[in-house]
Amino acid sequence: MIHFKPSEIAQIAMKIEKNGLAFYEALAKRTREGETKTLFSFMAKEEAAHYATFEKFSDKFADYEIPAGFEDDYEEYVQDLVNSNVFAGDINAAELAGKVNSPLEAIDLALNFEKDSIVFFGLFRNLVLPEEKFAVDELINEEYKHIKMLLQIKKNITETREEFYITKGDWDSERQ
Repeated sequence: MIHFKPSEIAQIAMKIEKNGLAFYEALAKRTREGETKTLFSFMAKEEAAHYATFEKFSDKFADYEIPAGFEDDYEEYVQDLVNSNVFAGDINAAELAGKVNSPLEAIDLALNFEKDSIVFFGLFRNLVLPEEKFAVDELINEEYKHIKMLLQIKKNITETREEFYITKGDWDSERQ
């Protein structure tokens, strides 16, 4: 029995984008390094634009039902995706950003957020009408671009291959 409607999933996506916006804005305020600060400011603007896109989807899909052919475990799958995305919950994104100790740690957290968004948007893409898929594809492509940008900045601020490939938290525990 399916309880999620596409409009509800769009609402969840809006929440993810809103929390992402707050997170990136807080990081931009805390970051002093020019290139990283510029990136976080850019990412905040992108999240605001994504929010507006999902807001349109939410309004458009108010009476739209889940397409036939989805498995019985669809609702559990959606719930698991929501539960695994840090920005889908009721969090204080600015407070989360305040706990970040370095630009590298912020980038690693942002990379995870962007990857989670791609997975969530991929699910959403399966729910929209065929003529709407292009809009979701554009959002997914933007997330890939964000990942590429984050990886480039990470490459610029790391000194070794190990530091680049091991997340900041794991790197610290490995050194001790």
